[in-house]
Amino acid sequence: MGASANPNMVANPYQRASMANMGAMQTFSNPGAAAAGLMNPYENQVVQATMRDVGQQALQAQNTLGAQAQAAGAFGGSRHGIAEAQMAKNYTQQMADQSARMRQSGYNQAMNNAFTAAQGLQGAGQQAFGMGQAVNQQQMQQGAMQQAAMQSLIDAAKNQFQGYTKGPQAGLAAMFGGAGLTEGTKGSSSTFQPGLMDYLTTAASTFYGMGR
Repeated sequence: MGASANPNMVANPYQRASMANMGAMQTFSNPGAAAAGLMNPYENQVVQATMRDVGQQALQAQNTLGAQAQAAGAFGGSRHGIAEAQMAKNYTQQMADQSARMRQSGYNQAMNNAFTAAQGLQGAGQQAFGMGQAVNQQQMQQGAMQQAAMQSLIDAAKNQFQGYTKGPQAGLAAMFGGAGLTEGTKGSSSTFQPGLMDYLTTAASTFYGMGR
């Protein structure tokens, strides 16, 4: 019945789910074939044994009928023949009815077993699919955690590298600040701006030189 392989022996949960669902679909699409594979192998023996029992009962009834006809002096007559024919018909019908009931009961049981197995496969397929979904979800969560951890390491490395590259500039700023200068004075040329006292000193020096 169903798939040729046992889905429970397959490691991949999605493959297990697919095989189980295929087996269930095969049963539902052709339940007669599935039931035939689940028929009781001893059913024929049981039916045949029942038919033998009914046959023995019919033989005993025939002997009883013959004895009664002989006692009445009608053995072998038309009435005796009609009675035997009716009795044989009744027992033949009884055998057919019992055989049909037994085989129908066996077939119904096999059908129930087939549908129960198909429903079990459906449930197993859904369970396997759910397991696959759960595994995927866990893998996604694990991947997200690993990605976040890697991103943290990358960010830390970038910050450390930026600290190294800004180190010389920070050192210069500290040096200039300690000397009373600002970083804006780097590379600028100094220009002498004379004051009033400078002008007076220069004029006095000139006048003194001329007087000599």
